[in-house]
Amino acid sequence: MKKKKWVCLALSVMMVVSVILSGCGKKSDGGKTKEGKEAAGNELAGNPAAEAGNVLRYICTAPPGVFNGILYTATYDQYICDMVFNRLLNYDSETMDFKPELAESWEVDEENNTVTMHIRKGVQIHNDLGELTAEDVAFTLQMLCCPEYDGPRYSNFANIVGAAEYKSKTADTITGITLYTKAPEDPLDVVYSDEEEDPYKITLEFAPFTTSNLHAMTGYILPRAYYDVDSYDEFVALNLKPVGTGPMVFNQYVIDQYVELDKNENYWDGAPKLDKVIYQCVSDDARIATMQSGAADICEVRNVDEDLVQIDEMNFVTVDSVQGNTFAFIRFRMDQELMQDIRIRQALAYAFDRAGFVESYTGGRSTLTYAPAPKDAGAYPSEDEGMYPYDPDKAAELLDEAGWKLNESDGYRYKDGKKLTLNYTGISENKNDSMKTAVMIENYKAVGIELIATFYDWATYMDTVRTDDKTHIYGYAWSMSPDNYQNAVLFQKGSLLNDGQYDNPEYDTLLEEARVELDVDKSNELYKQCFHILNEDVPVIYMNDYTTPWVINNRVKNVIVSTFLPWTYNIKNIEIVQ
Repeated sequence: MKKKKWVCLALSVMMVVSVILSGCGKKSDGGKTKEGKEAAGNELAGNPAAEAGNVLRYICTAPPGVFNGILYTATYDQYICDMVFNRLLNYDSETMDFKPELAESWEVDEENNTVTMHIRKGVQIHNDLGELTAEDVAFTLQMLCCPEYDGPRYSNFANIVGAAEYKSKTADTITGITLYTKAPEDPLDVVYSDEEEDPYKITLEFAPFTTSNLHAMTGYILPRAYYDVDSYDEFVALNLKPVGTGPMVFNQYVIDQYVELDKNENYWDGAPKLDKVIYQCVSDDARIATMQSGAADICEVRNVDEDLVQIDEMNFVTVDSVQGNTFAFIRFRMDQELMQDIRIRQALAYAFDRAGFVESYTGGRSTLTYAPAPKDAGAYPSEDEGMYPYDPDKAAELLDEAGWKLNESDGYRYKDGKKLTLNYTGISENKNDSMKTAVMIENYKAVGIELIATFYDWATYMDTVRTDDKTHIYGYAWSMSPDNYQNAVLFQKGSLLNDGQYDNPEYDTLLEEARVELDVDKSNELYKQCFHILNEDVPVIYMNDYTTPWVINNRVKNVIVSTFLPWTYNIKNIEIVQ
């Protein structure tokens, strides 16, 4: 039998990681020594946050409030999930190799397409709900595969043997999930093996196993003792009251104001150094002023020049910039009749001065991108760089060809008596969106297209772009994964992340081939072909990747900011100088 320990997986991406570290003075059994207190005092001299206590305050856009490890879609919600829940596997912050978290060890049997996980003993669930075992892992996977599940992550586990049949209600058991213990009185819909008694062991069988399956193991695990309720509606109702095994315990969410989390005194890896974390809901425009006043400790700058000018004047913060994992793009609703004409989509790409906007908005700290992948990834189609340059004449030519003729009297284009009007849906609290849309309106008017922009709060926006029958175009940003499939699935037919309803059988076929290909170079080449198809089809207008400046008050130590990992990654070890 071909069997090996899968401790590391070579990734085709380069990682930029910055760790902010410094000492906090000498300590004794009674706390800091006199020398330590003086050192801290000197370091915090003139710092408006010096008296804020052992509480970390992060400011950002209000989270939608889907604090569920398998249901969230917004990055803002993920920050909360990352502190409340644990993952089976995590990534090493420097190498991006897999490392143990809840799974203390694991084996991959490629010949038999199985992965066996050995769950860490002694992991306590919040609120005194007992110890986490392999059953909680099986429960989480069962929820992901249940017919009612409407979140975005079923595709990560759809190739578990029996998952598709369970999802479609043609089977009562997910035969590819095996627990090694006697079935309890209320068993899960999985296989219970009596060959050994080990409540911390679980085996997953895939058809076939892919590298994406290990990446999927970096998802969060939900404790059955809390989330195994009578109906799916009751399960969803727990979104605002999450319970996990992570380093922080959820306290409360005062909607649109703040989220409060407390340290987990019983955390399996040792209690966090922080007493609390407060996620403060602050608009983009108010972030810098909030940092300036000392009312916050950490924020992400949205690449606006004037923000960095103000930050330069603060002598009590550190600015740490990394290659962000987020890329921005403009998405077309392909189920709208106008968007089904590729000539209109191409014209929209040519008519928008993307490069000019990105240069002015980010001050040269960001560049255009041409795929949902990092530019140094093996799957990135570098040969596509430069497609659809700003060329209003080419845009006008394509619109003429599509039958949309310019009316000289009002400057707009008409076809069969109908004006070429497109509706853009954006996010009200996103400064990038409003500034970008203003340029788009001007650029598109120059070639005869009327663009009408409407902005909503985040939660309304997410619902509107999926269901509104008037939306043609909307702004979007995506946090890229080290797993190319998780980025490419944005455009796969049937994916819940395919909000734009893009449908190309050639793309889907190549994507599936890339997903199951275990040879990294071959897989990269297949993904590159997928991304080239997207550039030819134009279901999106790619904008830019981000160099993300993080502003961190100097009283805060041990924050890891990284391309692919959330700022909460090292939350257990973050500490406050007092």
